[in-house]
Amino acid sequence: MTGPTPLDSGDCCEDLPVFLEGGDRLAVELRELAFGLLLATGAGVEPRRLATLANADEAHVSATLDALAGAGRIDRDADGRVLGSAGLTIADGPHGLEIQGRTFRTWCAFDAIGIPAALGSDARISTACGVCGQPIRIELDGGRPTADSPARLWLSDGGADMRADFCTPTVLLCSGEHALDWSERRAGHGRALSLAEAIDEGARSWASPASTAARFGSSR
Repeated sequence: MTGPTPLDSGDCCEDLPVFLEGGDRLAVELRELAFGLLLATGAGVEPRRLATLANADEAHVSATLDALAGAGRIDRDADGRVLGSAGLTIADGPHGLEIQGRTFRTWCAFDAIGIPAALGSDARISTACGVCGQPIRIELDGGRPTADSPARLWLSDGGADMRADFCTPTVLLCSGEHALDWSERRAGHGRALSLAEAIDEGARSWASPASTAARFGSSR
């Protein structure tokens, strides 16, 4: 027996960040474990390894991963390995993140900021302004910016589809003016944060995955 279909069982915990919502406690744990292993190895994560680490039945883990992938809450390859979790991916993504000697992509701009903020890691973020397309490069030292930046993060309020309603509209803007422009385009369905505010919020959001990552040597 593998138990209920994971994403049919409702959220297991209160106040989960959006990238961990959906499913039971195992679904949350698997995503945090996959995040830590991706960060530590830069390679796809085998479901069997996740089952071992979670001390869970392989069939239940497989069903959980299938449900998460079907809902767009993890990235997988054709062989079932997890390629992306909790916003960090070695598959395709619109934003670049160089961290701990590895190059990743992220699902949204908030991921690129929040992950190194929670880890307290040096990092380099590369993306483009959501309004004008101007390249945006941000250097972080210990998870904090090395220089003042006019960039603003637009943090979407989200919706039923994590990728379409939260990830896609959550972008960096090159200026306060373009943040206002983006807010008008999104009909105010979100909020603009300064870089410092985005880093503080990101550090809180990724605190639990960062703690899990430390088990695999994925800390500063």
